[in-house]
Amino acid sequence: MTTKSKRKISNESKRHQAKRGKTNVSNFVVQSEDDAQKLLNELTHSDPVLQLHLDASDTARIPFINISQSTDLLAAIVYPLSPSVFLSSCFRKKAVHICSNNRDRAKKLSENYMFELDAKKIFEETSSDCIFLWIPSKSNGTDETKDSTKALMSIEVQDPNTAHVLHTCSNYASYCRAPPELEQMLVSHMLLGTGLGLGQYDATGEKLTTLGRGEVETFIGTKGHLTDWHTDFQENFTIQLSGRKKWTLKQGTVKHPIRGATPHYRSSEDVIENQIKAARLSNPTFKFGKQDLECNAFGNEVEIIMDAGDVLYFPAGMWHKVETLEYGVSINISLMGSTYASLICRSLEHILLKRDDWREVICSNGCSSNASEKVKALINELPKIVQEFAEKGGAEGMIPPTLRQPPLVEITLRNDDVSDEETDCVDDDTSHESSLGDEEYVPEHEIIDVQSFEHSEGFVVTKAIGEKWRKNPLASLIRFDEIHHYYNTKEDVKDDKTKDMFILNVNFAGNDMHESSVRTILHDDTGLLDEICSLDDDEANNKIRRWKDPPAALSYFGLIV
Repeated sequence: MTTKSKRKISNESKRHQAKRGKTNVSNFVVQSEDDAQKLLNELTHSDPVLQLHLDASDTARIPFINISQSTDLLAAIVYPLSPSVFLSSCFRKKAVHICSNNRDRAKKLSENYMFELDAKKIFEETSSDCIFLWIPSKSNGTDETKDSTKALMSIEVQDPNTAHVLHTCSNYASYCRAPPELEQMLVSHMLLGTGLGLGQYDATGEKLTTLGRGEVETFIGTKGHLTDWHTDFQENFTIQLSGRKKWTLKQGTVKHPIRGATPHYRSSEDVIENQIKAARLSNPTFKFGKQDLECNAFGNEVEIIMDAGDVLYFPAGMWHKVETLEYGVSINISLMGSTYASLICRSLEHILLKRDDWREVICSNGCSSNASEKVKALINELPKIVQEFAEKGGAEGMIPPTLRQPPLVEITLRNDDVSDEETDCVDDDTSHESSLGDEEYVPEHEIIDVQSFEHSEGFVVTKAIGEKWRKNPLASLIRFDEIHHYYNTKEDVKDDKTKDMFILNVNFAGNDMHESSVRTILHDDTGLLDEICSLDDDEANNKIRRWKDPPAALSYFGLIV
């Protein structure tokens, strides 16, 4: 078998490995999860990547990489590691290279979603507004100017035909996002599989409160193209669909980065400034440069070869350099998520805005109190407010069960992806007006019946002995008729079917648009929610504390914690 990796390590490291009897990963064929675990156990702090070479003849056990509703995509991608081992030992820690020795392992993706790797068709169907074309760098110049002259430059092209001509005739490597259907399915599956952002995903990209995000990048590499050393802030799963690339990897010193470091790409000074200051939040010694600076990276540099069918996972913050050895196409599933800092600060802002002093607009005009003194007084109050928030179930209130168990995303096509014929075929009987009348306000959301709601498997409704239910401090419950009746006469609403409906909003005040992290329409004809709406927070909590077996919907969607 051809050797597919080259490790740049010191003689001292080589002697240390020899003493330990370390396995030669280039010649070791992984035939079971135990074999993979053996190599994982031998990985040292200095090693950036776990390398797993699969047995090409074992086609019965090695899963093909494809997508369906029943597919455990993460399990297929990280095989022979189990998802649990991958997530506990490698995810956000070490890179994993899986040499499949099977060029057809991801063939279904190419055939079903990537137009059999036709570059022109990929450009036409991309999710991107533009196609990026990388202009080959010049290697002239003195040593002092070598890095700057090698920095990549790109052009953005909106027209797919123009992009294709430049790509094929000028040998420009290209980058664009994958077609929407493939991108949305891959991102949704992988966010759920990894748990990043609690598995949440908004395919439209419009929601402010969704904790998970992602995209699928398509790289069409031309022979000799080099993307020099840089880091990303996303978690990355690269699948080589065709061609061949050489990757070089080294571990970075910025943990959980919130920005990448891109010295390989010619950027403006404000971009460089932002990257430096973001990196120094984690590593105060970081310098804008590459992996050869001791303050930026550590451990060994390892080269791997990616052939068609191979998979590479590499974590956020890992330095990498990529050279195209043979023309080909690869896709990269790039996953992102909100930070704990962001979630908690947004939630605390909601709590603080319920207080008059905190809702006051900042002012210092000589007549009012000094702004800095006001800020000092508010900060002194903060620990008590945070403690009270925690004691009232703040942590559970931020992420109620409905946010921890998101469904797979429904495919959302752009407007120009829907034909006029498909629009004309919409059945008029499916419109909302058929159920509640032409002029009535009707919720767009699914209506949840509080009494008949059945929670998903694994959701626990009961409280521990001695614990009491309480109202979520981040929750707001509104009678539907408060909204619907204002502009309607009594005659219009006499047969109103919305009178037993309520709008539940959770955690909305921490963003400028007041977008709720949970917005649910609840139906309850028992009077339970109507009574809660008539009480202030203290009265509501006194009532809720006496509940022993409340409807599951109320805790699942976050009204109570």
